[in-house]
Amino acid sequence: ASVQVPEKLVLYDYIGCNPSKGGLFRSGPMLKGDGVVQNWLGHPTFEKGSLALTVRRMPAFFETFPVLLIDQGGTLRADIPFRRAESRYSIEQTSVVVFFSGGLLSGTEYSSASVVKGYSRKAQFGEIFTFERTIGLSDGVFRTSPRGWYSFSHCALTLLFLLGHLWHACRALFRDLWTGVASITPYQVEYGRNEKLGDETTLWLG
Repeated sequence: ASVQVPEKLVLYDYIGCNPSKGGLFRSGPMLKGDGVVQNWLGHPTFEKGSLALTVRRMPAFFETFPVLLIDQGGTLRADIPFRRAESRYSIEQTSVVVFFSGGLLSGTEYSSASVVKGYSRKAQFGEIFTFERTIGLSDGVFRTSPRGWYSFSHCALTLLFLLGHLWHACRALFRDLWTGVASITPYQVEYGRNEKLGDETTLWLG
């Protein structure tokens, strides 16, 4: 299925194209993050024996994230450990291989632990691409585009105006509850309505 996906559509499955990735106040174009896309290497599929594994994607608001390879049931099967002395699921120990479908490396399989770890780190960001980093002097820091600012500001303003309208509508509909004054109270204290002020039993009939 990955072979039939257009490369321009595959680019959307990369975290660098996510407008919410990177701080809103990081100056500069998105181009300075990773650079200009050159090629799509393909869709990586990781395997441990007969088990198909997927790399846990990095959430948009995270700066760092552990490399975790999980099966279809969500069980951890392999990882890149922080402390190698305490590792039990390292790629070297679990003998994970990676297979590519689509892109430049379509049909290629790698079993070398160093190569598999390199592609698993890149798979955290989504699809794997090669970049030209010298044109935009890319530094690897993700930035938010004007599209991200546009989306954020409009969502914030929409929420503000929506809550403001609901607030004033509730104040108008439930004014008696807001003020603590019941609807019959003005009639009770109306001057000249009762012979005795506030006493409904002494209604003035003249």
